Amino acid sequence: MSAERTALQRLCQLVFEPPPDLKVWEWAEKFRRLGKDVTAVPGRYRTDAAPYQREPQESFTASDVQTTVLLWSSRLGKTEMLNNLEGFTIDVNPRGILVVYPTLDSAKKWSKEFFVPMVKATPRLHGKIQNSRSRDANNTILSKQFPGGKISAIGANSPSGFRQIQAPVVICDEIDAMDNGAEGDPIALAFRRADNYRDSVQVLSSTPTVKGLSRIESWYEKSDKRNWFVPCQKCGASQVLQWDQVGWTEGHAEECWIVCKECGERWTDDQRRAAICAGEWRATAPFEGVRGYWLNGLNTLFPAKKGFATRLHQMVLEYVEAKAGGEAAMQVWTNTFKAESYEPPSDKIESASIIERAEPYGGDGPRPVLPRYVLALTASVDVQKDRLECEVVGWGLKDEVWGIEFRRLPGDPTRDEVWAQLAEWLDGDYLHPLGGLMRISRVAIDTGYQADRVYAFVRSRQPRVIAVKGSSTRGAMPLQIQASINKSGVRLYMVGTDAIKDSIYSRLQLKEPGPRYLHWPQGFGFDAAYFEQLTSEQRRTVYQNGFPRHEWFLPGAKRNEALDIRVYNFAAWEAHKYHTRPNLEKLAEEMEANGTKAQEPLPKEYQLKPSPAAPPAKPAPPASTPQRPLVPKRPGSFGNGFAAGWR
Repeated sequence: MSAERTALQRLCQLVFEPPPDLKVWEWAEKFRRLGKDVTAVPGRYRTDAAPYQREPQESFTASDVQTTVLLWSSRLGKTEMLNNLEGFTIDVNPRGILVVYPTLDSAKKWSKEFFVPMVKATPRLHGKIQNSRSRDANNTILSKQFPGGKISAIGANSPSGFRQIQAPVVICDEIDAMDNGAEGDPIALAFRRADNYRDSVQVLSSTPTVKGLSRIESWYEKSDKRNWFVPCQKCGASQVLQWDQVGWTEGHAEECWIVCKECGERWTDDQRRAAICAGEWRATAPFEGVRGYWLNGLNTLFPAKKGFATRLHQMVLEYVEAKAGGEAAMQVWTNTFKAESYEPPSDKIESASIIERAEPYGGDGPRPVLPRYVLALTASVDVQKDRLECEVVGWGLKDEVWGIEFRRLPGDPTRDEVWAQLAEWLDGDYLHPLGGLMRISRVAIDTGYQADRVYAFVRSRQPRVIAVKGSSTRGAMPLQIQASINKSGVRLYMVGTDAIKDSIYSRLQLKEPGPRYLHWPQGFGFDAAYFEQLTSEQRRTVYQNGFPRHEWFLPGAKRNEALDIRVYNFAAWEAHKYHTRPNLEKLAEEMEANGTKAQEPLPKEYQLKPSPAAPPAKPAPPASTPQRPLVPKRPGSFGNGFAAGWR
C-alpha cells in the first residue's frame, strides 16, 4: 500500500501543488533539459548563452500584452522559446494550447522533433503527458491531454482544424509560409479560438519573406518595434548591429570585423559577443498592445562550425556564398540571416535588350552545334491548336543556361503526323565541340491542351518524357511529382510557374555571363517574336482577404508561349536533377579530359546528317584498329559519368 500511497501523493502534487512563482524563462532554466537531438549545446536551458531570449519570454505572459511578435533570424532559439511557453503552461498554469504551423506535415514534424523530445528531456513534465497511442483520441501526434488542459497542433492549410478548439494560449509559428484558406486569414482564425479569455496569450513567430507580402513584417509594424541595442566597448555608443557594419579583407575572410557606427572602432568577434551579452531591448515605436522583437543573425552567441576561425568568419563566408548563388540564394540569406523581407529587383525587361545580347554560337547547319560548356540538354513542348512549339535548352555548371533552338512544328495535335515529327526531332543528336554527340535527357510537355494526346505520347516514353501542368497553388515549389500514376498510365508533374518565372526574370537582369546567366544564339528560331513573348508578363500586387500577394499577369493582347515553354524547360531540368542526381562538376572534368584527346573527327556514322558545321570525316583507319565512339554510347542516365545521350 505504501507504493500506491506514494503514487497517489505524487498525483495530488502534480494536480494541486501551487505553481512556482516563475517567469517563462526562469521556469525553463530551472526545469528544462535540452537533448543532443535538438541543440548543439545539450544540457540545462540557459539564457546567459542568449540573453536576448529573456524579455520576449516575459512578454508572452505579461498582463498588458495582447500579442508578442518575433521577427527573428533562424538559429536564434525561437522554437525553444515557444517550447518553453508550452512547457510552462502545462506545468504552471495548465489550460488549452493551440499551436499552428503552415501545413499539417510541418505540425507533425514539430510534434515529433521538438515537442515530444522536450517532454522526454524535462523530468518536470514526466507523467503529465504520455506517449502517443493509436487508440487514445486524447493522446495523438497532434493532440495531447494533460491535467488541466490540452495542446493541439494543426496546419493552417486545414481550416476545419480550427473548429471545435478553444484555447487561451495561441502560438503561430512560421506564419510567412501560411496561405489564406477558404475561410480566410489563418492568423485571425487562430486568434478567434482565444476570444473568450481575458488573459489570453498570442504569439506570432517567423522569418520574413518578400517585401509587401510578409505577414510577420506586417505584424511587427503594428508593434512597439523593439530592437536589441548593444554598447561599443570603446565609446559606449548603443547601436543595433546591421550587416553594413561588417568588413573583411578580400580573399582572407578570416580577417573580419564589425565597425562601430559612432567611433569607427573595429570590433573582433570576441568584442561582438561581449557587446551582445551587455545588450538590452528598447522600443522604437509606441506600445498599443502588440510587443514586437526584431533580431538578426549578427547577434548569435553560438560557436562557429569546424573550419572557421570565428563565428563572424562563418557569417562572412555564408554571405559570399549566397551572393555567388544568385537571387534565390540572396533571398534565403536576407530572410533567414538579416531577418529582413526581400525586395526583388524590378521585373520590367525590354525585349530589345535581350535580343542585343544574342551570341554567335551554334554554327550554320540545320541543327546547332552545342556551346562548349553545355553538360546536359532538356526540351519542352507547348501544344497549340495548329502546332507544337518546342525549345531545347543546354545546362552548365552553376545553373548557367544556353538556348539551343526553338522550333514550331505545324500540324493538328489531334492527328498522329505532328507527333511523329516531334518524336523524330526529339530523338536527334547534337554535336558537341569536345568531340561527341549529345541527346536530350529530359522532355517536358504541357498538358493544358489536348491532354489525352499528350498522355498517349508520354506513356511509352517515360521517364525521359514527362507530362507537366502548371500549379494553381500560390508559393508552390518549382516541381511537385504526383505520387500516383493517373488513369492514362502517366505520372503528372505539377509546376510552380510563379517560382520559375521569378527565377527567369531575375536571371534576365544579369548583365555578365556566368552563374545563372541566360544565353541565346543568333538565329535557330530565337527571333524578335520569341523575345517579345519571353518578356511579355508583368508582376503585380493583389489583395486577397485583406492580404497582399504577388502574381504574374499578361497585359493586353500579348502572347506568352515562349515564356511558358522556358518555364517547362526549367521544370524538365528539375525533374532530371531529381531522378538522376547529376554530378556536373565531375561530368565537366570527364568531358574536358575526353575532349583533349579528340584529335580525330568523329566517325562518319556519328556525324550529323547533314551537318555543314561538323568537320569532314577522314578516311577510315585500318580494320585492325577500328575507330570507336570517343565516349560511351547512350547510357540513359548520368550513371557512367557522361550526360545521357553523350556518345
